[in-house]
Amino acid sequence: MAKKIKKSKVRKNTPLKEYNLNTWTKAKYFGTIRSALRRTFRYYKPMYKALELASQPYKGENKLQKKEYQCNQCKNWFKRTEVEIDHIQELGELRCYEDIVPFIKKLTTESPSDYQILCKPHHLIKTHKARDERKELRNKNR
Repeated sequence: MAKKIKKSKVRKNTPLKEYNLNTWTKAKYFGTIRSALRRTFRYYKPMYKALELASQPYKGENKLQKKEYQCNQCKNWFKRTEVEIDHIQELGELRCYEDIVPFIKKLTTESPSDYQILCKPHHLIKTHKARDERKELRNKNR
């Protein structure tokens, strides 16, 4: 009986690994830069001023909770772990070196009015909607 020889699978359109000693793709490289910038500016003061402006003293039964925060979309009040600070103007993509300066400028706007407080479900909805719009625009330009 003849042995069957397995053919190795050849991947088509494998991304070129040209960064970090040829171990990272371009997407991984710029994704790491984007993540590092977001992490660095996580405690940016104008963002927390916007958070403060959307807060009020907590009036409920939990003695440990001092403040509650209003979602800009649904206008309900939440504890801090249930809300996120959102940039009103989308930061856009970070896919090449030319995108870095505009990304940083949008990430670090100085006015608290450039930020809004959203509950986690509304922030997720906004994020997915923006991502889908960027994908559609990218597909149209191909």
